[in-house]
Amino acid sequence: MRGTGVIFALVTIALILAITFFYLTKEREEKESRVITEAAESADSAARVVGNAAHDAANRLRQRN
Repeated sequence: MRGTGVIFALVTIALILAITFFYLTKEREEKESRVITEAAESADSAARVVGNAAHDAANRLRQRN
């Protein structure tokens, strides 16, 4: 009887640790994905700004000539 209780307690602790590890890992992956997405959006925005500035500069040069 006593050995069964110890085994049950160890299995319960292992299960709790496994579930905790799963949720902590999942949360970190979601955070990393969000950071990567935000960085890509930032780079895209910067490229659009540079593209618009180049387009405007080209239009101004055409209007001068």
